[in-house]
Amino acid sequence: ISESSRLFLYALCKIIKPKTIVETGVAYGLSTSYILQALYENKSGTLYSIDSIFRPWESKEMIGSVIPNNLRENWKLIVGKSKERLKKTLLELEEIDIFFHDSLHTYKNMMFEFETAWPMIKKDGFLISDDVIGNNAFNDFCNSENIIPTILGNDNWSLGLVKKIS
Repeated sequence: ISESSRLFLYALCKIIKPKTIVETGVAYGLSTSYILQALYENKSGTLYSIDSIFRPWESKEMIGSVIPNNLRENWKLIVGKSKERLKKTLLELEEIDIFFHDSLHTYKNMMFEFETAWPMIKKDGFLISDDVIGNNAFNDFCNSENIIPTILGNDNWSLGLVKKIS
């Protein structure tokens, strides 16, 4: 994820002071660290991250390995694929402020995550997705829900977001 996207996530979390965030896709934890830094400074909020080992040379310990220890208090890692863990996680949380997709960027996976997370996002909450220009999933989802997205970025990076009005 680009530095601009990480800075945007940090700023958004500082401004809206979310109580509950769910993200899919952590990798080494760069964007996760920016979100957690904002929660740490806000002195509230929890980030639930879902990720799996997707390369043969990786290990569970590599997921989030760059996240500083002082930021881990507000972080809950859920190991597994989003298609296996997202629905259950969201049902347990009941309501979330922000959903952030940064896992497998296939059309099918992105649509699954958006459609699963959207009903659980509270009013005035946000759905955010990295790499929205790679396929039409984000735009198709927004069209199906009759919502107008905001797309940030350029040819090298993209971040899509929608605010849930009702």
